[in-house]
Amino acid sequence: MNESSAKSIYNELKVNFSKDRLSDGNVILIIDDISKEVKNYLINMKVQTISKSELQKLMKQLDVEERMKVLSIVYDEFSREYRSDI
Repeated sequence: MNESSAKSIYNELKVNFSKDRLSDGNVILIIDDISKEVKNYLINMKVQTISKSELQKLMKQLDVEERMKVLSIVYDEFSREYRSDI
């Protein structure tokens, strides 16, 4: 992946998320196959990235109640985004 790939990813995020959310840094992209160059580009655009394995490691460090809170937030966000597309 190169900078044009990173720009393509960012443009897709702009379609799916509000400008305020992106500019405030409130978007986290879960992606497994990402080059350092693309990751740095997205970070500069205030988009954080995390791999599935990093997310799983992080979740293992949380107790059950904390995991449920995180999953609830993720679920709510996906539901909200899905409803906004309908």
